[in-house]
Amino acid sequence: GLRSAVVALPLPAGAMDPMVKNQLSQQVKRHFLEFLENFRLKDESGQYEQELYYLEQAKTMVREQKRTLYVKIEHLEQVDPSVISFEAPVLREIIQCKYMLVRNSLNAAVPMLLSKLEDADLQEEIRRARETEEMKFVAAFYDLPLFSGIRDLRTDKLGKLVSISGTVTRTTEVKPELLVGTFMCNECNREVSGVAQEFKVTTPAVCPTRNCGNRSNWTLIGDTRTTRWGDWQRLRLQENEGEVPAGAMPRSMDVIVRDECCERCKPGDKVIITGSLIVVPDVPTMMNPSELKLQVRKSLQTRSDSSYGGGDGVKGLKGTGNRDLTYKMSFFGIFVDENSDWSSKGRGTGDNIRSDDKIYLSPADKAKFEAISNHTTSSGKKDVFDILARSVAPAIHGHLEVKKGILLMLIGALGKRTDEGIKLRGDINVLLLGDPATAKSAMLKWVSTFLPRAVFASGKSSTAAGLTASVVRDMDLDQERVIQPGALMLADNGICCIDEFERMDPKDQVAIHEAMEQQTITLSKAGIQATLNARASILASCLPKNTYYDPTQPLHKNCELTPPIMSRFDLIFVLQDVHNQDKDELVARHILDLHRKGDHQDRAQLNTAELQRYIRLSRTYRPKLTPEAHQRLVKCYKKLREDRTYVRGAAGVTVRQLESLIRLSESIARVHLEEKVTVNFVEQAFELQMDSLKRVERENIELEDPDGPVAPSAGETKAGEGADAQAPRKRSTKVTYADYQRIGGMIARHLYEKEVANEEVKEGQLIEWYLDQVEADITTEAQLDDQHHMIQLIISRMIEKDRVILVYRESDDVTKPEGRVLVKHPNYPVGAQIG
Repeated sequence: GLRSAVVALPLPAGAMDPMVKNQLSQQVKRHFLEFLENFRLKDESGQYEQELYYLEQAKTMVREQKRTLYVKIEHLEQVDPSVISFEAPVLREIIQCKYMLVRNSLNAAVPMLLSKLEDADLQEEIRRARETEEMKFVAAFYDLPLFSGIRDLRTDKLGKLVSISGTVTRTTEVKPELLVGTFMCNECNREVSGVAQEFKVTTPAVCPTRNCGNRSNWTLIGDTRTTRWGDWQRLRLQENEGEVPAGAMPRSMDVIVRDECCERCKPGDKVIITGSLIVVPDVPTMMNPSELKLQVRKSLQTRSDSSYGGGDGVKGLKGTGNRDLTYKMSFFGIFVDENSDWSSKGRGTGDNIRSDDKIYLSPADKAKFEAISNHTTSSGKKDVFDILARSVAPAIHGHLEVKKGILLMLIGALGKRTDEGIKLRGDINVLLLGDPATAKSAMLKWVSTFLPRAVFASGKSSTAAGLTASVVRDMDLDQERVIQPGALMLADNGICCIDEFERMDPKDQVAIHEAMEQQTITLSKAGIQATLNARASILASCLPKNTYYDPTQPLHKNCELTPPIMSRFDLIFVLQDVHNQDKDELVARHILDLHRKGDHQDRAQLNTAELQRYIRLSRTYRPKLTPEAHQRLVKCYKKLREDRTYVRGAAGVTVRQLESLIRLSESIARVHLEEKVTVNFVEQAFELQMDSLKRVERENIELEDPDGPVAPSAGETKAGEGADAQAPRKRSTKVTYADYQRIGGMIARHLYEKEVANEEVKEGQLIEWYLDQVEADITTEAQLDDQHHMIQLIISRMIEKDRVILVYRESDDVTKPEGRVLVKHPNYPVGAQIG
């Protein structure tokens, strides 16, 4: 059987004997049908299961009115050898090597399989489907073990079954295609059916009626049963970044998909396409005149030579002659699947075992996730939020608050619609404002690889059109204007990461306003008026105005973003590069561990795949606000509005911050897998929103003892050693920022008044004056000692660091340094902020 047919395989398809070809097709059809009828999966113990896998799938296919049967290529070899009469590896080999040759036989096996279904309720539907759409049934193969790069597709792969992967850059609309036509002769009204089409409208060569020599006057009958139409669509597939050799531009390939594969993907998706390489004639006679070059046009008009079919014009491909027959490669796709572990939310991906509306977890996973969501610390507090936040970007040390923010952004809140149809967004936008080298870009890169629809853009090289959308003229579609999607549209339903946000031109930043709040992009350009969806969260990172964040200034003085944009971010995190010995040691150890082992999964409790599954599970919850949480939200908002010290931006606190609080609390409820938003969640959201800024703005000022642990110059006496022992205790005295400003202001004003009165002030006198001022608060000698020490440190800081006081003249007596004369710095206006 198959073996004898396979002997003929090495010949090219054209050289294959028609008999052998026919025989091969018949055998493949029979054996493939046999495989479909008998295939059973194996269970864990290695036994074959009861249900017939493909018969069950065929039933589902008929119920859902689908026409494609999905066959996993490995199953061809896993079938039980005792129930089939052919050699499974040979069948698989033929299907992979000669796919285009046996494609029709494979597809014909599918309707034959349907006739074997016994269900009475499906019989009627099967009969109807086979009558009208017998030819529409296809068998699609998926999960090929290897896939080729787009660069490696050469003619030796023609007709073989291969997979290619890449990013879809553009799709055309779905167009109809005439597969088999039925024509009517306009002279004697005879119908001629079964005219196969060859890449353009091919009419019958001559009318079969006797004495009617019509060769050119035909009308297509579009609605008879014998005319077959199909849908097709062309995708442009660009190769993945990883496959481009150094210094080369990414290549693209045209992919043609038919019927049910149409509209499976949109621009920006990363996909794997299984199918076969084909050649398409690129024939000038078939193009519309606008596409032709001038010389070709001239040569076409001079074609009155009788050898080219006389006055009948050109019919089909046979008539074109080989003068202008060039070919171009295309790829014919039979199966399109998302190339990602985590198909983006809510879209079927062809692998109809995994339906996306429900998430199916194994019992082990479910138990693990429930245990995590109920995990408590030793003090009895639930810490699921911290556990998950640690699993975000595990290669980055610390920054737990920021990771919490990113986790909430990945999970998102509920989008809502008002009765008037106004949309309230559910996506959370996060801004990271931080010093250089605080792992901002690393966080962004991690997020952009975590989701299938996440786009990474850099501020300086992004324009308004590149982020939103631009209108271009498409050469393929007769100079028609089409909209090309930008980064925000490609990240629809995902996350757009924008690095170096402050480097963007202000006029380009304005383009993001609408996308960030209304989540649409409206274009009004010549001849095109369109509103496009951009339901993306934005994760932006930017540097502060003077490279390093200045904790003494309010937030909006530190970053060069406009108030409208600032108010659209739900969370603003300030990452500071604080010099702290213990922390620096931990970070250094962490980084060296990464370089040595390259493994950082041991600390995070969940790996990436589990975190993705947990987030998918949490996104199925739709938490509602409880009345108590409702009141607490009102309270928090009022508190935010009253609190004058909380300066969120030049715009202050707006209603958007109230909406942010609602979104954050819903998202935190989802993290805990809860159906209700409780007061506790609202408080956590409020803390997250407040802390990220308050913590920085109210940074304590450390006063350092200039003498440090060095013994005083009074000599190596016992007293000297005592001072040495105490010095480290005194070395860092902390004073709050507000206190430092208040005391500094008092001292500066006092010096100024004395200066106006022409009196000299020595350091000792200044200290005594201050201690007199605060005399009422001092009760014990220890307090007096502390105050004395603190005011000394404050004065030395004002001289050395903030330059508010100048040393006018050093002390005459070396042993008494407090005898130096101090004056206010002439450039410092009294009452201004110090620092």
